[in-house]
Amino acid sequence: MILAYSKLSFSQVFKLYTALQQYFQNGEKKTMEDADMELASREEGERKMEKEELDVSIREEEVSCSGPLSQKQAEFFLSQQASLLKNDETKALTPASLQKELNNLLKFNPDFAEAHYLSYLNNLRVQDVFSSTHSLLHYFDRLILTGAESKSNGEEGYGRSLRYAALNLAALHCRFGHYQQAELALQEAIRIAQESNDHVCLQHCLSWLYVLGQKRSDSYVLLEHSVKKAVHFGLPYLASLGIQSLVQQRAFAGKTANKLMDALKDSDLLHWKHSLSELIDISIAQKTAIWRLYGRSTMALQQAQMLLSMNSLESVNAGVQQNNTESFAVALCHLAELHAEQGCFAAASEVLKHLKERFPPNSQHAQLWMLCDQKIQFDRAMNDGKYHLADSLVTGITALNSIEGVYRKAIVLQAQNQMSEAHKLLQKLLIHCQRTRNTEMVISVLLSVAELYWRSSSPTIALPVLLQALALSKEYRLQHLASETVLNLAFAQLILGIPEQALSLLHMAIEPILADGAVLDKGRAMFLVAKCQVASAASCEPLKKAEALEAAIENLNEAKNYFAKVDCKEQIRDVVYFQARLYHTLGKTQERNRCAMLFRQLHQDLPFHGVPLINLL
Repeated sequence: MILAYSKLSFSQVFKLYTALQQYFQNGEKKTMEDADMELASREEGERKMEKEELDVSIREEEVSCSGPLSQKQAEFFLSQQASLLKNDETKALTPASLQKELNNLLKFNPDFAEAHYLSYLNNLRVQDVFSSTHSLLHYFDRLILTGAESKSNGEEGYGRSLRYAALNLAALHCRFGHYQQAELALQEAIRIAQESNDHVCLQHCLSWLYVLGQKRSDSYVLLEHSVKKAVHFGLPYLASLGIQSLVQQRAFAGKTANKLMDALKDSDLLHWKHSLSELIDISIAQKTAIWRLYGRSTMALQQAQMLLSMNSLESVNAGVQQNNTESFAVALCHLAELHAEQGCFAAASEVLKHLKERFPPNSQHAQLWMLCDQKIQFDRAMNDGKYHLADSLVTGITALNSIEGVYRKAIVLQAQNQMSEAHKLLQKLLIHCQRTRNTEMVISVLLSVAELYWRSSSPTIALPVLLQALALSKEYRLQHLASETVLNLAFAQLILGIPEQALSLLHMAIEPILADGAVLDKGRAMFLVAKCQVASAASCEPLKKAEALEAAIENLNEAKNYFAKVDCKEQIRDVVYFQARLYHTLGKTQERNRCAMLFRQLHQDLPFHGVPLINLL
């Protein structure tokens, strides 16, 4: 108590004196009032009052740190909340409650630098750029004024605070997308660090220089230099992050998966050697994303489950594990999308429910599951033929990811037969994605443009577009998009009247689709194989033709099962129509009538937007 009292400033001593005086006066007044009361009622009242006071004090201690705290209590509170914000945001105080407590702390001690820094982290949670900048600047101002840095580092401490203030400000602006202001702040940090010959700060600046200029073609040179320097100066955390960024960049550039995994293995050795548990999680989440990018859904699923089943290397606090980080949210989102692709919508909704509980809407990583949820709902609405519902979801997707939102809007317009509007939107999006080097989206847009052409009875114009998409997907090793492009090419060849070539093309592409493709793609592939088989058998002898039609019916049954998994009624309608025609040709009246009845039921339920290829059968 004496030590705590000695550390109090004059204003805090005065407040303590006032509080003690008021407490004494209230106690004296209460004693005089109680003297006139009976003993029994007084004891009962005192017991009740003591119980209420005890309950209130316990509740207040559980929730907050109301009232003036000692230096040690305040430091413990701040470190605890900062740790929770980093590792398990749901267990930290809500943004409003935490800010209230911080304001209370700063009221008693306005020069408490750490409280300003926690205020900065708290404002980042709610994306408040003004308040977070204000708190960050106050933190470094107080750090310099109190001389905390100078005491430990001599005169060097003052300059250290200034350069790290500029560096943090650059990171803050970069987070909010203010790249010009971030570059100016970073230049200031570099200048001060060079004057002080601070190599560690310069390494951090070099990493942020890459983040600001990663869209440039020569940015990988900067990154490689950063990794080498970080290793040289013994900064394993920075070196590992540099390797992760290098792997991500080379994945987008289309490097082979084995080289990327070798690089990640090297970074994993660094993580285990230095017990960097947070970076181990990031590395596994990165592997999950790379396998999904390359279209290897089984490997992606394995990596996601590995991350979820891993226990953290160390407990951050009592009962708190490092599983509420961004990498954990990314892995869960991948898991939800992979289950939805395979038609396991109940499992996907369970994963999303868990995500919502673990990352509430006001948490900083909530946008990840929000976008994932909207995309899954959109795909289900499109499969079900509910285009009005899909259109209403576009607004939410656009708010979270503008590029994805525009692309999905074009898909809805295309499904609603608004071809000219969809074409204009896709052309604008294509130019933007080519400029920003978003190759994955460029290929998706090219596929949608090709579909517009063949739906507008211009398959010959679609062929060069599809060949361009195929060349890009092969160059960047995007197996999923390459398989989808081959399906479209085979379909265009079928329309042009060369089913034999379409069938041989499908035999080349069917294996990766059945191994790693989404259920919808598997159904489309089998449906297309059946169409090509029927078209190829048109000029055959009756016996061979009958065998080909039987084989086509088996493939159609398989396609129908795939479409049923994702509740794709429009595709099921097309399949049963085709089956009815084939059964009619084979003279199987009972099976034909069953398929015809199913077709009629589905056709009455669904909006009619034209059934593709009905006239070509």
